[in-house]
Amino acid sequence: MFNVIRVKRLRENLNLSETQFAKKIGVSQATYNRLEKGSGNFTADAIAQIVKIFEISPYWLLLGEGGEEPVFLNQSNPADQITITKDEFIELQRKALRQEDRIRELEREVGDLKSK
Repeated sequence: MFNVIRVKRLRENLNLSETQFAKKIGVSQATYNRLEKGSGNFTADAIAQIVKIFEISPYWLLLGEGGEEPVFLNQSNPADQITITKDEFIELQRKALRQEDRIRELEREVGDLKSK
């Protein structure tokens, strides 16, 4: 049977605030707060969104199969993942390109040395 405690456990496992979690599943923070406190019921659509967005086992979410901790479908814990901004990503790409340019330069130098 569906237990709202598993939704809260998932949210906490992901280190998300109620506001962040609510936004991801498309409900207001006030609505989510009521749902988490058991003052309302999650719709089938909200449950489907949680399963889809967080790649969580529907069997764990709905039935508790798999234990107390969330069971992720991709077997990696999103809490262990990092996020970076677009600017940080661009800078990482630039650094990688500079490394590739340096490697090509070194390869040319080695080739020049070999040909001598």
